[in-house]
Amino acid sequence: MIYPLPYPESSKPPQTWTLASYNVQDLFDTSDDPNSQDGRPAENRLRNKLTRLRRVLQILDADVVGLMEVETLGVLTRLNLALGAAAYAEAVLLEGNDPERGIDVALLSRFPVLQIQSHTADTYETADGQTERVFSRDCLECHLKLPSGETLVVLVNHFKSKRGGEIESEPLRTAQAVRVHEIAEHLRANYPLVAVIGDLNDTAESQTLQPLLSGPLTDLLARDIPAPNNYSFVHRGEAERIDYLLASPDLTDRFVPNSALLLHGGWARRASDHAPARAAFALSRPAAKSYPENLTAAYDREYPPYLGYRGAAKINAARFMPHTLVRLQGQVVVVTGIVERVEVTRGTGVVRLLLGNTDPFLAIQVTILPSDRAAFAQAGILDIGGYTRGKMVQAVGTLDFYRETPEIQVSRPGQLKVLSQENTQNGSHGI
Repeated sequence: MIYPLPYPESSKPPQTWTLASYNVQDLFDTSDDPNSQDGRPAENRLRNKLTRLRRVLQILDADVVGLMEVETLGVLTRLNLALGAAAYAEAVLLEGNDPERGIDVALLSRFPVLQIQSHTADTYETADGQTERVFSRDCLECHLKLPSGETLVVLVNHFKSKRGGEIESEPLRTAQAVRVHEIAEHLRANYPLVAVIGDLNDTAESQTLQPLLSGPLTDLLARDIPAPNNYSFVHRGEAERIDYLLASPDLTDRFVPNSALLLHGGWARRASDHAPARAAFALSRPAAKSYPENLTAAYDREYPPYLGYRGAAKINAARFMPHTLVRLQGQVVVVTGIVERVEVTRGTGVVRLLLGNTDPFLAIQVTILPSDRAAFAQAGILDIGGYTRGKMVQAVGTLDFYRETPEIQVSRPGQLKVLSQENTQNGSHGI
């Protein structure tokens, strides 16, 4: 949803709560920090900046807002107080890792903050074997209490920019995407409602963000706002979206369709070079899921309990329904289908089996990583030379999404088996 000028005073759908992400572009205080290259604006310039940001926040009317490029808790407090009666009950900012500009990520919330966790000390191993801090600023983890009494966990991020070279900065952005994915997946075990928001400084098509965007989180802006309006930043005349609202499967279930918005022009353009993003979610828990006739939710005794496949939904890959796959994203499923295509990615050794249809938008992909191929071969399951098109197979695992094609990644022999050794259709074709 893109609002033309003038913006409505408040566009929040009724009976919902809203989440927003906004890079406010260089919100510095008037004090000089000798340890960073901060902007140190004059007082009148800061007041003008706060006035513009206040107007944008009033238009957004979001219950929770993640902010990027805020220097200090003091200037965040000034922005919050500028909202007057609409000031947020909670304002959170922890000093991050940016020594150059001194900018941090922050959060404003109308909901109570239950817990705060910084990830500034998280590390990764560089290509040359060095251990470095992974986050350029922080991955700010905030646990909030929703009106329903449930806990919402918001991870506010600002990934490494492309300053200094796009290629040179890719490894760090990739490491950041990997680590945020790990944090989100760890949280989902105890907190089903998880949101990853912020300026990730790359597009959804980039390889750097694939560890985060390939599932199970849903990119709500990509899902809800069509091109050409799906952009949040203009770089050298090219419109691109580098800001995100990502939701866990349970949070996606509560997403209100057509509620996502990006504010372009007007006050938003005067206040920052990024468009703020916002989405709405239902206040109450969604109704129990109902599945089409070709799905069941019964425990299959063929998969022993130690593999953890209790209550796996069964899918016939030849008859699946796309909206069902969306609702099942992140859940354990059992997929049965005919191998339509086999791909072995050169240079990586990744094996991909396409089940159900030659059209990738109507198929389910089973992926076997190079590190796991030996185990499948040893168990007599995987024979690359003979694993040809037309064989009936069954795979079990968590249903994720790899770009547009649903994907199940298997790592143990017990997750994949051949139901029919004979080619059941289309004859025998080599890889």
